[in-house]
Amino acid sequence: MMRTLVLGLAAASFLSMGALGQTVGPKLAGYIGRENLALIWINYLELSPEQMKSLLSLVEELLPLRDEIVAMPEKLHEDLLKFRGEGADLKELLSSYQKDLREKLDTLEKKFINGLKGILTVRQWEALLRGLAPEGRRPFFSRQRGAFPRHEPPFRMDFLRGMTLVRFLPDLKEALEAKLKTLVE
Repeated sequence: MMRTLVLGLAAASFLSMGALGQTVGPKLAGYIGRENLALIWINYLELSPEQMKSLLSLVEELLPLRDEIVAMPEKLHEDLLKFRGEGADLKELLSSYQKDLREKLDTLEKKFINGLKGILTVRQWEALLRGLAPEGRRPFFSRQRGAFPRHEPPFRMDFLRGMTLVRFLPDLKEALEAKLKTLVE
């Protein structure tokens, strides 16, 4: 009973404060599921069937790169098992792995965001940046004394970045397929 109450309060604060991309967003996604989170965004942005099909196509195009990223720790594990070098060689191996991972993540992010910008209308893109916050919400201020207002969205778009995007893509694919299927029925 207490868990249900806490979950309900968390969901209510999440929806009312537009905190989808803030730190509470990923935690709440764990409670409601990333596929449900994707469905919230699909419905919130009022995507047309054509937009959903285009987004599904974009996601399917990016899945092989995502799979490469997911396979990287296993490759590193194999390389570390075979490793027989010295400290400098290990440092080079880890540096190369980190650089390769960052490049692949950057490529995935850029392709997804650029593709998304080509699919969404300006109004939808602005709504995505705004989150579930009300229209006309003003930029928020840094808590540092005397700081200038930060001109950025009132939430971080962490769900479109890095490993969060890697985890989110399969759920987005499933949500889009399910949503399109319900539109046909």
